[in-house]
Amino acid sequence: MTPIDLTTWPRQQHFSLFKDFTQPYFNVCVQLDMQPLYNYCKAQQISFFQSYIYLTLQACHRYQPMLQRVINDAPWQLNTARASVVELAQDDTFRFSYFTKQDSFFAFQTHATHVSTAAKLQPLFSHAFSQTEGQADLIHISVLPWLDFMSFSHAFTQGTNLGIPKLVFGKLNKLTGKMPLSIDVHHALMDGLHVAKFINELQVAITQFINTN
Repeated sequence: MTPIDLTTWPRQQHFSLFKDFTQPYFNVCVQLDMQPLYNYCKAQQISFFQSYIYLTLQACHRYQPMLQRVINDAPWQLNTARASVVELAQDDTFRFSYFTKQDSFFAFQTHATHVSTAAKLQPLFSHAFSQTEGQADLIHISVLPWLDFMSFSHAFTQGTNLGIPKLVFGKLNKLTGKMPLSIDVHHALMDGLHVAKFINELQVAITQFINTN
């Protein structure tokens, strides 16, 4: 990662305004058009879940503000990030799976299947958890496939905010093809316009995935 030069960064005053807020995140909930991706995955017999996690990581790497963080009260730009994904274990409690960006979906599919299987066999406070949680190079992703929600709020602590984006995918509506996505971002790093640009980047990534695979 590299430090962002505050003397030339257009967000210097915005960063100063929001970085010390008690709750500096803001939330937006949108409806993604996921029917084409769902149909494609069904036809190709590949995992819909793994597909949109893969594409979310791709979109985050394409759109730099999603890889910006607050470290020691200063803005930094990451070169890469991992997805910390909440998954359900057999006992109906969750585990964290840590996925890294791969060059192709099929490489990601193999990687994600291995990581998910291993994570679900471990306790929540696993070795992977102790080695990974709290690090800045994460994207927090949760999945609630049972709920077609219209708003969402996270549990949070008053600890140090790293500016990690928090995404929550909801239930796919099979009639409309729409799927809710809640996204929380740090206001010192991003505004509503940036969220809109990221959502567009994600929809473009989905379209390209369908058309080129």
